[in-house]
Amino acid sequence: MTPNRFLDLEKRCAKLRKKCTMKILSLCLGLFCLSAAVIYAYRPAWFGIHHLKNDTPIVTPVTKPAETIPAPVSVPPIEAAPLNEVAKPKAKEVLFLGVSGLHSKSSLPEKESEEALRALQEERKLGEAFAKEPDFKNAYALAEFYFHLRAYQETILWAQKASTYDTHSPLPRLLYAKAKFHLGYPQEAISSLELFLSYIKSPEVEALLTFYKGQQ
Repeated sequence: MTPNRFLDLEKRCAKLRKKCTMKILSLCLGLFCLSAAVIYAYRPAWFGIHHLKNDTPIVTPVTKPAETIPAPVSVPPIEAAPLNEVAKPKAKEVLFLGVSGLHSKSSLPEKESEEALRALQEERKLGEAFAKEPDFKNAYALAEFYFHLRAYQETILWAQKASTYDTHSPLPRLLYAKAKFHLGYPQEAISSLELFLSYIKSPEVEALLTFYKGQQ
C-alpha cells in the first residue's frame, strides 16, 4: 500500500469516527430533551402527590359552642308564721306527750313518766346537737322529733328552720304541711305544697297535696 493510499484511508476513518460521535451526541441530546419535557409535563401531578404523602395535614380545631348551664332554681324557704296561732282543729285532738307535758311537774302514771323522761332526754340531745352544729340535718331532726310528739307548733318552727338550710328538700315542707293540717289550717298546708311544686317536682309532695285536696 502506497503512502498516499494509507493517508486517504486514515482520513476516511477520522471522518467516520466524527460522524459517529456527532450521532451519539445528537441522540443523547435528544434523549435529554425528551426526558426534560416529560418531567416538566408531569411535574405538577408528581409535586401534588409528593405533598400529599409527606406533608403533615393542617387540621383546623373545631371549637364547640359553650354549653349554657341553667341557673339553679331558687326556691323560697317555708314562709314564716306566728307560733302563737290559735288552732282550729276539725275535731277534738288528744295530744300525746306534747312539749308542755315534757316539762310539766304534775304527776304522771309510771309508764307515761318513763316515756316523758326519754322524750325529754332526746329533746335535750337533739337541741345540743343543733347548738353545736346548726345545719339542715339537725334542724330537721328536731322538726321530726316534735311532729312525732304531736307538738305541731314546734314542728312548724323547726321545719321553717330546716328549710332555710336546704330550700330544695321536700322533707321540711312535708312536715310543715302536715303540722298545719293537724292544727286545722288545710288551706295553708295546700298553698305551701303548691308553692313548692311550682319550683320543684316531688312525687311525695304531689301525693300529699292530692290527699289534702281530697279532704276538702
